[in-house]
Amino acid sequence: MRFIVQTMKPLLVGLAVLLLISGVVEAAEPDDAGVFVDAFAAYQKKDYLLALEKVEQLNRQFPDTPLRDVVLLLSARSSHKAGDNENAAKSVTTFITEFPESTLRTTIEEELLALSNLQRKGDTLPPNKKLQAAAQKVRSDRLAQERLAAARLEQERLAKEKNERERVAREKAEAELRARELAAAEKAAKESIKVVVNLRDGGTVTAVGEKGSVPIEISNRGKKLEEFVLETVAPPEFGALITAAANSEEKITRIKLAADESFKGSLTFRMPFDKLDGTRSSLAIKAVSAVYSDVVQQKNAVVITSAPLVRVVARLSNPGPNSSEQLRYKVSLLNIGSMAARMLTVRIQLPAQLDFQGAQNLKFQQEKDGSLTFKIEKIEIGNLSEVILYVKRRDSDQTGNRLLGQVEVVNGQLQHKGIFSVNIAAADAAKKQ
Repeated sequence: MRFIVQTMKPLLVGLAVLLLISGVVEAAEPDDAGVFVDAFAAYQKKDYLLALEKVEQLNRQFPDTPLRDVVLLLSARSSHKAGDNENAAKSVTTFITEFPESTLRTTIEEELLALSNLQRKGDTLPPNKKLQAAAQKVRSDRLAQERLAAARLEQERLAKEKNERERVAREKAEAELRARELAAAEKAAKESIKVVVNLRDGGTVTAVGEKGSVPIEISNRGKKLEEFVLETVAPPEFGALITAAANSEEKITRIKLAADESFKGSLTFRMPFDKLDGTRSSLAIKAVSAVYSDVVQQKNAVVITSAPLVRVVARLSNPGPNSSEQLRYKVSLLNIGSMAARMLTVRIQLPAQLDFQGAQNLKFQQEKDGSLTFKIEKIEIGNLSEVILYVKRRDSDQTGNRLLGQVEVVNGQLQHKGIFSVNIAAADAAKKQ
């Protein structure tokens, strides 16, 4: 008891204060502090078996609790008071082993230390039957009181439950009737909304960077005025919106249509610069009832990109490995797209084995890194443009070395850049983005 009053009580007060400050008083889930407080309260009420149950709960659910030392001491005292000398001795021995330097060791009663010493010597510790009986009586009395209290609560619950069941049944029947009536009315209202969306889906071709539009018509085939929210379904880079036929600049997001009335307009967009020639993109519009968001009509349309498509081929005349004469290095730029390529800046990085000697009838600028920059105003669809340079092989070039160069083409009109690696030895041109 000296240990309980002098050692445990301050600890429990501190724990209670912490619990109140943190707001953990509802105890939705047990924690080690709360379970320990329950165990200690049971000990104070001389319900030692309940205290041991709480100790077992602590050991099972919170094996790493920082309260381990006081849990062991509470287990020892509760076991001893309940007549279980074996467990009392075991708890004391465990405490001494795990906390050899603890100042709480001085609070352990001599009789508990004696039991621990006997057990360590191998002696059998018989239970104290008198204390066992007393502990069991406390437990039985507590269970009887709990059963009596539970019976009273059950009687009160049953007394209220009948009336509550009847009230709930009445309200449920009334609510179900109202719900059925509302559901039927809502279903009829939704079925009366007959919106038809027509969107031309013939594959509208639009040049990159240009504005495009797809004609739309939305009709109300119902019998009363309806309001619809209009939405576009498209990647954000298209900047898609719905406009009225009478004003192509006005963005339309809501329309009201009388019975048999139609709205005519367009799904307008701007073809992104980064789309390749022939790319097929799906755009759509949705007409959503302003009253019922699950009443939706959606139509899709495909738009096709028109753009220049430039490819590069490089050739070296007389590419003999031992030739020291001036060679002809030809770079051909082909436009195989469906739109003319304009305002091209061509930057040529020669293979390391070649020295630049000059260019044929073209203005150029030589950069600090040795690359050559040319301007090409326009390449029509299906045409090509050539840049012819004169070069020589370096004397240090070894037979069999691959001639690797690079050509960068910037389309100033579309703000698009393509980088092409050229392998002269393989007479090929491979594009990389």
